[in-house]
Amino acid sequence: MRKLNLVGLSCAIAFCSQVEAFAQVNQINSVVFGNRIPRFMADPSSGMPVRTTAADFSAMVPSIASAKVILYSPNGQTFLTVSGRTASLWNATTGVELMALQHGGLIRWIAYSRDGSFIVTSGGTWTRTWSAGGEFRKQFDHQANVRQMVLSQDCSLIAVTTDENFQLWSASQGLMTLKMPQSNQITALIFNPDSSQLVTLDGQTAKLWKTSDGAEIGTIAHEYPIRAAMFSPDGRYLLCATEQWTYLWDAKQFIKIANVQYGGGYR
Repeated sequence: MRKLNLVGLSCAIAFCSQVEAFAQVNQINSVVFGNRIPRFMADPSSGMPVRTTAADFSAMVPSIASAKVILYSPNGQTFLTVSGRTASLWNATTGVELMALQHGGLIRWIAYSRDGSFIVTSGGTWTRTWSAGGEFRKQFDHQANVRQMVLSQDCSLIAVTTDENFQLWSASQGLMTLKMPQSNQITALIFNPDSSQLVTLDGQTAKLWKTSDGAEIGTIAHEYPIRAAMFSPDGRYLLCATEQWTYLWDAKQFIKIANVQYGGGYR
């Protein structure tokens, strides 16, 4: 397998000395295989393994024929292969299949919890959780087709966008804690480290929410479409990236600190 130059926020960005180092986002934890030659490095439906994820241990399964995903567990002892309606759990040392996780519909999203204690599959109108050994735990019924699924870093919450709304669920209890109408199509969901805040990306805006009650903290509007966002490890800072600029925000006081340009300089 040939090596790939990963495209993402792995560029070295220099800013104020008080800003702590941000989490690495170019760690290879999952690989997505499709059935076409890639048009660009971030194309998730291409023929080569071109999509990798950050240290959230999750991946999207493209909705195309023959799409496949490989996902390693956080401790590296097991891995998942996903295709169609089934996620298979394998021993990473021996290559022996341990369990077949039957989702009951096409799987669009797959994730390991960061502590490795459970697995999440999502697709159709529901999400399911499984033990680390592949035993079924709970089903979350969303009443509409799932567009996106994200598991919080502390493994407590599952965020889902559907064709109709945005939902938050307790991962351990299997209960919906929040449901909000979705006026515009959300392109990405990002939890802060302690799961108290959630960022939704929608075109040129990023909205910051409280996960406790769904209250909007504020809206960040940018000149160009926002491609990605990331919290600092302590949750104090937020990076919002476009193709030209990365914008550094104070996530607690909701103040923009700097506009950082790729290739050098800030303003």
